[in-house]
Amino acid sequence: MITVAQVAAARDALMAGGLAIVPTDTVYGLAAALDSPQGVAALYTLKGRPRSQPCQVLVYTEGLLAEALGPLDDRTAMVVRALLPGQVTCIVPDPAHRYSAAAGDDAGAVGIRAPVMFGAILDLDVPLVATSANDPGGADPAVVSEVPQALRAGSMFHLDAGRLPGEASAVIDLRELGAGGPAHLIRHAPSVDAITRHLRAIDVDVAGM
Repeated sequence: MITVAQVAAARDALMAGGLAIVPTDTVYGLAAALDSPQGVAALYTLKGRPRSQPCQVLVYTEGLLAEALGPLDDRTAMVVRALLPGQVTCIVPDPAHRYSAAAGDDAGAVGIRAPVMFGAILDLDVPLVATSANDPGGADPAVVSEVPQALRAGSMFHLDAGRLPGEASAVIDLRELGAGGPAHLIRHAPSVDAITRHLRAIDVDVAGM
């Protein structure tokens, strides 16, 4: 079980440029603090991920999710609110480039991930740049012991929430909604049928099915 003290210590380490293994409602992620350039650079290096590729921005608190939605048009914000927290990453505009550390070559956009979580992890009140805690192309880890040893060794904290579902989130691109366009399904996942039904129930067309 994750404790408040563990979360506080992990927060301090992340803000100082460290990395952490963190749980979501799907798989374990490798995370750095969005506002720590040192930490973000370390994440990309440890994962072996080109800086041209985007990561998601992972938020655990309502306040951080509200901050991400603030610059969005009303329709896009409404749709994100309908999906998050949940097992989906929502790609939305980032007009102020608040989340550019995670954008890769796609500046002006961000993949927001707000998992359904409970307990002390909700005290982790900093936005995180995150990616699955696996080797590139490797299996997504459902337990901390499945995280590759190099990633575990390079992370200062492992916030262990036990066994997770073990399949990565769906990814939905919502950037065309503000202009009246559809949502685009980018990555399938076990939750995708429920997500698309939910979107269609609020009159959002979904391309890519």
